[in-house]
Amino acid sequence: MASQFIQDSNNKQLSPARGGSRLNADGKNIQNTGMNTKFESNKYNITSTTYPEDLYDNKGVYGGNYVVFYINVADDSKLLADKAVTVVDGDIPPRLRGDLIGQDLSKLEGGAAQATQGAVAGVGLEGAKTLLTGGKGSWKDAGEKALVGGAAGAVQGGTVAAASGGMARQQKRITTAVALHVPNQLNIRYSMDWATDDTFAFQAAAMANREVAKAATTGGAKSNLMGTAGSILTSMALQAPGGAALSAASGLASNPKKEQIFKNVNFREFTFDYQFSPRNADEADNVIKIINTFKLHMHPEYKDLNNFVFIYPSEFDIYYYQGGVENLNLHRHTSCVLKDLTVNYTPNGMFNTFEGGMPTQINVTLSFLELAILTKAQIQDKF
Repeated sequence: MASQFIQDSNNKQLSPARGGSRLNADGKNIQNTGMNTKFESNKYNITSTTYPEDLYDNKGVYGGNYVVFYINVADDSKLLADKAVTVVDGDIPPRLRGDLIGQDLSKLEGGAAQATQGAVAGVGLEGAKTLLTGGKGSWKDAGEKALVGGAAGAVQGGTVAAASGGMARQQKRITTAVALHVPNQLNIRYSMDWATDDTFAFQAAAMANREVAKAATTGGAKSNLMGTAGSILTSMALQAPGGAALSAASGLASNPKKEQIFKNVNFREFTFDYQFSPRNADEADNVIKIINTFKLHMHPEYKDLNNFVFIYPSEFDIYYYQGGVENLNLHRHTSCVLKDLTVNYTPNGMFNTFEGGMPTQINVTLSFLELAILTKAQIQDKF
């Protein structure tokens, strides 16, 4: 099969359309086929949840560009017992859902992890020091606390695992999907979490050790130990209580040796804004079904009639297509949850309806949160 190429506006061949390394639901790295994912409309009951009617027309207003919201429902959801809700038959593309879910922990592993966590919490910091260093303290007391905490953790983990049927948050993709045009405002924000931190103590110790080593190896000939020590002591004096007066009098200030420390990758959040202005009764019905579909799947459900436990809401996999093939000129998304849904029935400041009560225009804002953080591996895979 010949390689597929992405075309620019002048129909020149750019780089081959390729996939790269992704993670499946088991958290294992797999290799994509190197081809864009195709939209298999025959797998999905999408006719009644498409807007507008001419969405797929390559020569129409939208040029064959559209976005599909696939829906994944929890295995133990009562929705799956409804005969009207059917599950996709066959393979679905690999998903990115986060590290913990990707580990696919068994009941035993989940219980063991909770037991270990409980043991650590039971021992506490001082008990952990005793066990790890053999220092002073009661080994018997630390051991007893670990045993009690571990037992409590095992019970917690086992109870949750038994209620959920496992620790993998298994889901099934349903045949209901929503197909919409790509919104006029399409933005994605990549954000890292950095923080300012003082490294004075570390740098002071490192520099002092360096000068001590020089003095030891050269007999003091190439060492500036006294000068370094004097600078460190001066800086410490300026940082001490009352140091402000010394700083003002001397005109000297301590350098806290601040550095930018990388902390974390922030989860991406993004918003789709839509203005639905149905042109006929079929489009009006579809708009209502689309809104109700999003409302339904963003909410949780009770595990049983006691109402003490929720089953997680559904998750969404979002793909951009051009002419029935995934558009890799845009970013990909990891699996998402719908955090916020805003429905405005009076976007023009007045409530107007067609005959029968259908609003002439409904504005909808969908705010999604991705479930997996990104690293260089995912960026190379077009996320």
